[in-house]
Amino acid sequence: MGQDFYEMQHTELNSAAQAAQKSIQLRRNRLIFTGLLIITIMSWFCAMTPWVSDDHAFSSIYPGCTGLWDMQVLEYHEWSGKFIGHFMSRVLLRGPAWLHPLLTPAMFLLLVASGSLLALGAQWRERLSAWHLAVMAGLVWIALPAFGTVFFWRTGTGDYGYSLVWGVLFLVPYRIWADKADFRIQGGLLYALVGVLAGWSNENVGMLVLLAALGVTLFRWRTSRSVPAWALSGIAGAAFGWGMMMAAPGNAVRLAAVGGAEKIPLLSLPAFLRFLEFWGTQQLEMLPYFLAALALAWLLRRRGLLKPAAWIPPVIFFLMAQASLAAFIASPSTPYRAMSATFFFTALCPFSLLAALNPSSIKAKALFIIFCTLLLSSVLIEARVFLMAQPVIATHHQNTLCSLDYPETDKYFFPGYDIREVNLFSTDWRGLVPWNESQTLRVFEAPDARALVACNIAFFGNLPQGKVHVAARIRTATTTSLLQQAARALFERPDEGIISAQTSALRYFPASAMVTDDGKAAVFIPGIKSVDDIAYIAVEQPGAPLVWRRASASHSQTDRTQRTLRMEE
Repeated sequence: MGQDFYEMQHTELNSAAQAAQKSIQLRRNRLIFTGLLIITIMSWFCAMTPWVSDDHAFSSIYPGCTGLWDMQVLEYHEWSGKFIGHFMSRVLLRGPAWLHPLLTPAMFLLLVASGSLLALGAQWRERLSAWHLAVMAGLVWIALPAFGTVFFWRTGTGDYGYSLVWGVLFLVPYRIWADKADFRIQGGLLYALVGVLAGWSNENVGMLVLLAALGVTLFRWRTSRSVPAWALSGIAGAAFGWGMMMAAPGNAVRLAAVGGAEKIPLLSLPAFLRFLEFWGTQQLEMLPYFLAALALAWLLRRRGLLKPAAWIPPVIFFLMAQASLAAFIASPSTPYRAMSATFFFTALCPFSLLAALNPSSIKAKALFIIFCTLLLSSVLIEARVFLMAQPVIATHHQNTLCSLDYPETDKYFFPGYDIREVNLFSTDWRGLVPWNESQTLRVFEAPDARALVACNIAFFGNLPQGKVHVAARIRTATTTSLLQQAARALFERPDEGIISAQTSALRYFPASAMVTDDGKAAVFIPGIKSVDDIAYIAVEQPGAPLVWRRASASHSQTDRTQRTLRMEE
């Protein structure tokens, strides 16, 4: 009887071990499948992304330079200190055609995996699952305001995408160390090289990861009174890299080229007021993620799981997102692609709470399926946009406005949307515009103007001298755009001839440009589709108040007939 009991117990133990082994194998296979799926999707988009004007300029060898290293040294002294990021961009541009579709997807997967590890901490080996990678990849796809220029645009990928990867990867050991005081890395002093990569990436990411690493180190010093060599060497490397980047002589040259110190909010009141408007707008964009974090925190509290290990990491990620956004107070410009770190950590805040919740109910699985379905729909919609653009890409050699006007553009297919294809820094664009195809624009209690929309640019003719301001109806996948659409639906009236500046800002997307000496202007408005999207215009002139006047495109039979004849010609 004792022998039978022993054999039965031994059989049960073997069965439990086999079941555990099968579960581990299944989890590993799902992780591999999810990773390969992410790489395949990203690789297709990278391969389908066309070269744009900046790519051609950035890939060329500067006069007097013999290779990439010489170019980077020259740029360090004469344009920018972002040595690592720009070097990687040039590698993608000057390397074989297959390099970008092969390397960038792998880097994106590394970012997704590193983000998942930041959320899971020291328990990542036992907890990391395929759904973590899928949800993290989906949140990055949705959250980044300029996803295409960060991971598809060859010139921007090394600068913004890879820099974000280096920074997040650099923080993973610090995150594990925060959970596990005795965590160590072999060859710790060599971690300074990883720190250099993270610190010398770009200004925003380098500053952010250095502060985060310092914060973890101070925490561990207070609790254990010891700091391992790898942690100190990593901080030293990051500090060295960031210092070298910020001390580059080329930074002053570039600042002068974009307008000088008056463009920096810390040094100029007009720039500071623009920064406050920008800061408030971006808080609106971040709000849905923080509301989701609060909802997840409430669920954790209901289940008795809202312990320090669960809520401290998301709070840190929230603070990192806010610090990244606040850092723009020292920047002369605020391009969306530079906010990748801001929105990555914004998305990581609710994701870390979701990972702590680790839902496994039928409802949670159903929500996961819905999320994946919506994500797949978004990917397929964007694939259609990329495919629709291919005939236009084939006509790029023609040097006409039509050859640059893609059927659709957005934050994923970025040419003409986030990266202008038409050079507006000079007035040569006037010869590129087919003015005979422009429409009459009726302006309330003012002379008619002419207008044409192409390449996300509103081209105007017959304007008075000054600076033209445009209020446009655009529809983009942003919180601000949705709120503006709601305001228009509730308050917009067709009989409003003149509105206030506050009303204009509440309902419409603002943009402006100087009028040329022959009464023409080109106003870049990402997301504008047609002349009908122009709602109000105002021309700023010395000594005169700024008056926002209703603008409406003429759809008379004469205009339609003339446009038809011109198109036939």
